[in-house]
Amino acid sequence: MRFPLLSFALLLVASPVFGQGTPAPQNSAPQYPTPQYTAPVAPVYPGYGMFTNTATAAQGALEGMADVASAAGSYNLQTSEANINQQEANRLSIQNQQIYADTYYQMRAEHDAYEAKKHPRPTEEQLVHLAREGIPKPLPSGSLDQVAGTVNWPELLQYPEFADDRKQIETMLKLKTEHGSLGAQQSAQFTQAVEDMAVILKRGISKVPPQKYMESYDFLKSLLYSTTQNQLP
Repeated sequence: MRFPLLSFALLLVASPVFGQGTPAPQNSAPQYPTPQYTAPVAPVYPGYGMFTNTATAAQGALEGMADVASAAGSYNLQTSEANINQQEANRLSIQNQQIYADTYYQMRAEHDAYEAKKHPRPTEEQLVHLAREGIPKPLPSGSLDQVAGTVNWPELLQYPEFADDRKQIETMLKLKTEHGSLGAQQSAQFTQAVEDMAVILKRGISKVPPQKYMESYDFLKSLLYSTTQNQLP
């Protein structure tokens, strides 16, 4: 009976279930298999060989040259279109200016025709009549003493403001009586004296009655015209 017991004991020691073999040390690190790295293999496509990079560079250069040529053509086309548009704009501008000028002169001609119809040009007889109306009336009777060379001045022209010019005028009238006419210089002095009196008279137009003002002014006009054939402005 000893052999069966001994054999059973040996089986218990050697069995992996009960004995678990030799236990591993408590401080040992676990061991993992070292990974194996395999370099990727570039795919190979049909139709491409060892000159693939060279063909791509040449193709890119050709495409770049084509783009440059296309851009140059587009620039030339746009420049040509811009020139055409500018010429068209210039033509339209000139045409508009011509239309404006034609319209202006047409409207002016129509206006002149309307004015001529509305205000017809006076005849020769009418012009003569208007010229006669512009001539000052003769001096009133008794206004001038031809022999003495004195003047019967209207009331307003007898004021002291006119004294110097009255004296100058009467002196020239005496010379005219003596010599029959006045020289150029004397006529200019006479005209200047009458014009000075008219200026002084106008300064007081708001201070005197209108009727007396017109009487005095018409007197000066008649005196100047009858003596020198000049007229007051």
